[in-house]
Amino acid sequence: MHNKGVFVFGSNITHAASQLDNVSSLPLELSWRIFSYLDSIALRNASFAYKRWKRIILAHKKLREKLNTFELSIVLGSESLVRFYKKNKKALRKEKDKNYLLKGECTTQTMKSTVIKSKRGGSDITVHTKRFRLF
Repeated sequence: MHNKGVFVFGSNITHAASQLDNVSSLPLELSWRIFSYLDSIALRNASFAYKRWKRIILAHKKLREKLNTFELSIVLGSESLVRFYKKNKKALRKEKDKNYLLKGECTTQTMKSTVIKSKRGGSDITVHTKRFRLF
């Protein structure tokens, strides 16, 4: 009984190491070296293959940046947009928070006036539709 290993909740701990695949059983430095040879598409596929591989990839800074850049290029559409986004991230964030029109001349013209009669009696409602023209 003592030479078969330690049992925890019915599973044998000594056999847990044999369930690892070849890459996961290697030391982290060697696993990182193997994953560093992959291109971005293969790296993304490897991160989807096993949860353990994804954890190994995300633990290394350069591999994580390579994976994030590739996924951002999928969202934005191209690698050049990713480079532009990374260079101007701060300015883009500031512009995104703005919720107003830029300074400039503005003229308004009433395009249409509509009178809506109330069904319950009382005064009618007049709706003015305006068109703004920015210069």
